[in-house]
Formats: sequence, structure tokens, C-alpha cells
Amino acid sequence: MTSDGNLTALKHCYERWHETKGESTEDWLALMDDRVDFRSLAMAQTPEIGFTAPRTGKEEVRYYLDGLLEDWSMEHYTIDDYVVDGDRICAVGTTAWVNKSTGARASSPKLDYVRFKDGKIIAFHEFYDTAALIAAACGK
Repeated sequence: MTSDGNLTALKHCYERWHETKGESTEDWLALMDDRVDFRSLAMAQTPEIGFTAPRTGKEEVRYYLDGLLEDWSMEHYTIDDYVVDGDRICAVGTTAWVNKSTGARASSPKLDYVRFKDGKIIAFHEFYDTAALIAAACGK
């Protein structure tokens, strides 16, 4: 897949993610390589955000997505800009989620670094306000 094809596929996933409020996990998994390297900035720093542990492989990413959606409700996931450099794409935006247990809201700037190979995501690293996430997960 070309850089344009990768960008088109990635934009589609983000649009569906926002529109479905996170119920489009299969779209993401279909775009990922079986051996995808998935990193979330919080790195499971507390038990309340254990789902953010590093993941290797598509099936482990499924655990991340399931844990996210079990504990959180999405308000929005907005991508404002994409920066493309060959097989690498950075998606820049904002997101907000509400913790289902505490009712607390976490809002954050968002940056995702995505790397493709042969039309599949081989690396996905997400960056966001971890303090806001942890505070909302702990009800602070």
C-alpha cells in the first residue's frame, strides 16, 4: 500500500472510532499486523489502568481495546492533523473519556505515532496526558 493508501485507511479507522464511540475495534485490528508493537504512554502505572500495559501482537491489542471500553466511555476522539513521512504517520488531536466506575472525565491532547509495512500497522505508540487518565481512573 502506498503512503496515500496508508493514510486513507488510517483516517477511516479514526473516523469510525469517533463515530462509533469506540465500537469499531475490528476496524483497528484488521489494519494491524499480527506482530504489531503497541505502546500506551501510561504503561499500566496503576492497577486501575492495567489495560495500558505494552502489547505485542494483534490479539494482545484486543485485550487493550477490551479493557479500555470496559472501563471507559468515549466522549470524542478528534484528529485535527496528520503528518506523513513515508510509512510513518503521526495523528494529532484531542480526546475525552469518562471512567465508568468513578464518573470522572479525562480530557487530553493526543498524538499517535503509527508505522506501516505492506499496508499493515506494525507499530502504534500513543501519547496523552497520563496524569489526567490516572486521576480519572482513581476518582480524583
